[in-house]
Amino acid sequence: MSDTALQIEALLFSTGRPLTRKELAKMLGQDVGAVDVALSELTSATGRGVVVVDDGREVELRVSGTAAPLVEQVRKDEYSREVGRAGQETLAAVLFRGPLTRAEVDFIRGVNSSQTLRTLTMRGLLRKIPNPRDERSFLYEPTTELLSSLGVTSVKELPDYTAVRDKLTALEAAYRQKEQEENQTHEDA
Repeated sequence: MSDTALQIEALLFSTGRPLTRKELAKMLGQDVGAVDVALSELTSATGRGVVVVDDGREVELRVSGTAAPLVEQVRKDEYSREVGRAGQETLAAVLFRGPLTRAEVDFIRGVNSSQTLRTLTMRGLLRKIPNPRDERSFLYEPTTELLSSLGVTSVKELPDYTAVRDKLTALEAAYRQKEQEENQTHEDA
């Protein structure tokens, strides 16, 4: 397989979203023709666990037909389990302080939340939306599926929503203020 094809596969995997030929060409520093040749090579590859799906406008990595039953079973097993404490913490953060970036969720929880966010997104409880403040990141927000499963039509219907949100905002502001003061003390020393 050519280096360009391998690079495209790596980009599609690492971004986790569909990309246009123009985006791929820009990322690779090549022309769209070279991207088309490499995509042709990738789409004709057989015997792999993932395949490149091309709708004519965007391309994306997906599970191959032969691996799909196994992946579907693993997903069903995953979805049948409770979300656990990490999932509950993450959902609470997004419900009461969201939409949030992954870094903001990490800050609130005090641990890396990447896997938890991925799982909750795969379950359809959270969705990624573009971040208007930084196009390199996403925001996570609750889905209608999550709201429905909680028996509410809006986050504002959650019990004590305003009081909890205000308390969380105050706690976060106090923590950031303390952090700034500690940093200033270290700089002055």
